[in-house]
Amino acid sequence: MCIKLNIGDAKLDEIVEAIKENSLSRNNFPRIIVGTGMSASFGVPGMWKLANELENVLSKHKDSNIRALWGAKAKDIKNSGLEDGLKSITPAESVLVEEIKKITAYYILQEEEKLHDDIRKVDSGFARLLLYLRDTCSVNNRVLDIMTPNYDRIIEMICDRLCIGVITGFMGELYRIFNPNILKNPQKFYNIKDNFYVRLFKPHGSINWVRKGDEEFLTNDFSVLSDNSSYIEIITPGSSKYEVGLINNTFRTMREDFNELISDISRPYSLFIYGYGFNDEHFNTVLFQNENRNMLILSKEVKTDVIKRALKNPHMTVFYEESKKNYIIYKSEKYVIDEALWDINNFANIILG
Repeated sequence: MCIKLNIGDAKLDEIVEAIKENSLSRNNFPRIIVGTGMSASFGVPGMWKLANELENVLSKHKDSNIRALWGAKAKDIKNSGLEDGLKSITPAESVLVEEIKKITAYYILQEEEKLHDDIRKVDSGFARLLLYLRDTCSVNNRVLDIMTPNYDRIIEMICDRLCIGVITGFMGELYRIFNPNILKNPQKFYNIKDNFYVRLFKPHGSINWVRKGDEEFLTNDFSVLSDNSSYIEIITPGSSKYEVGLINNTFRTMREDFNELISDISRPYSLFIYGYGFNDEHFNTVLFQNENRNMLILSKEVKTDVIKRALKNPHMTVFYEESKKNYIIYKSEKYVIDEALWDINNFANIILG
């Protein structure tokens, strides 16, 4: 039976102070993973809406082979969801993967564009988290590392609103070119001693990356991106994330450099995971390789195997929802609470103050 907690209880106050010390302090400065929960909170379409868009387009595709390939996956998608439903795609069906990639890129680009004003203006919990960490970080470590599999630019727009510089690995102005040394050694390119930066890793690509033949660039010109949406670089549901990530140098660099950061045992840091679905098995292996690392997870839905890990590992703290009730797992104990602290806006109000 779960212990019940209410806002203002002494036990919750203890948990709040422990979170600040173990996961948000300069001595345990976090590295952050942001999943699709962030996108959904701002209205960017998730897997369900994307599946509907793909169905609307691919079921009427002019190419009968593509229509047939998509139709063969319909039952699996309905039963298991888009990502799991497309896992059975074979290399021989790569033509379907390419169509999914083109449709997904164009759809997310158009839908995200409609939300820019709201994203930039809203005082979100994630924005408050960034400001809290900016004011918490050590003078010797003024770079906050964030990894996201999301294609959208919500993190970048929030940073713009807060006047926080973003290190993407691309350098230039209108058409930026990728330079892996920028991610690896940002101090050679940016004044990180006097300014706070977010170093952003996007191992599944971004809707502002374009590759045409041997040319690859980043641009935020909406008309250019719309005209070149067929060439936008993303790893989509149905593709082999690991294999594509090895072939594409930019994807590989993003993945390997962030994996190296979270495998580093030379200095203390925590992991802060928000709205992430734990659907990338190769990445999950690295995430859980150090059971003594403080890990804080905020997500409405959390997989059963992650819950089981948290109930055995006192270094994991998890806020989530189950059967319309809100829970905390803290020091391997499960509590039911009257506030949805997996919602980062509520988290910011209660935890950050």
